Amino acid sequence: MKYSMLGAALLTVSQTSVAHSDQDTKLLQNKGALTFQCDQLNSTNIDVRYEIVRSNGTDRAVPTQQIQLIKNQQQVIYKRSPMTFEAWDRNGEYIRYFPQELRSITYRPSDLRSLNMKYDLAQQFHLVSPKVKSQLNKGQISQASCFQVSHYSGQQAGQEIELKWIDTLNLPFEFTLTQGQGSLTYRLVEASPISNEAVNALTQGYNDLDFADVGDSESDPFIAKMITQGFIQHGGLGFYDSNGNSLSDGGHAH
Repeated sequence: MKYSMLGAALLTVSQTSVAHSDQDTKLLQNKGALTFQCDQLNSTNIDVRYEIVRSNGTDRAVPTQQIQLIKNQQQVIYKRSPMTFEAWDRNGEYIRYFPQELRSITYRPSDLRSLNMKYDLAQQFHLVSPKVKSQLNKGQISQASCFQVSHYSGQQAGQEIELKWIDTLNLPFEFTLTQGQGSLTYRLVEASPISNEAVNALTQGYNDLDFADVGDSESDPFIAKMITQGFIQHGGLGFYDSNGNSLSDGGHAH
């Protein structure tokens, strides 16, 4: 089943689904209790993790993967795989990092436009598009762990949307899309403060290359490897998941 609203409502480049082994799933199931440092949290400098739960309405729903969102005032970083992570800055610049190689590729806003990749920059910093939230019906206010959350619900593009929003953090506590018998839920499982220095340190020491120069760098072993594995492609759509699948297909554009 395709969740067509994911492109507009939730998923960033870093969040397209990727296959996980049974061992990965067991580790997620056994991760333990939720961890929130509520008394030190603020909406600007924060490190959060969400578990993703998929259900087809028949099998027992279990967490299948996690994403980590780390941000300060200037940038937001998405981590989901040890192979690669991504960052957006307030100017709309997108950078993909490859930790094992200490290499990175920068996409300027003009590069994104040339690739016809449309994005909601506010969504990148808040996980759920503020535009989508504004179109939902606001309900009750409740307590979830140590957070006060506002409930929102509605229907868009044939999907039922349930959102529990932490106003003080400008982030979702839980977000569920339901279509037919299938559902997809993002649930907050960890939140802690992080300093500007710690955020910036995550992207230091990388040898960066502009996407516009990829075509002139195919003799670079790293670039050749990334093209072969489908992570980057000069002159075409430059966004791929960690399995090499184009994010432009199947409703994955963000």
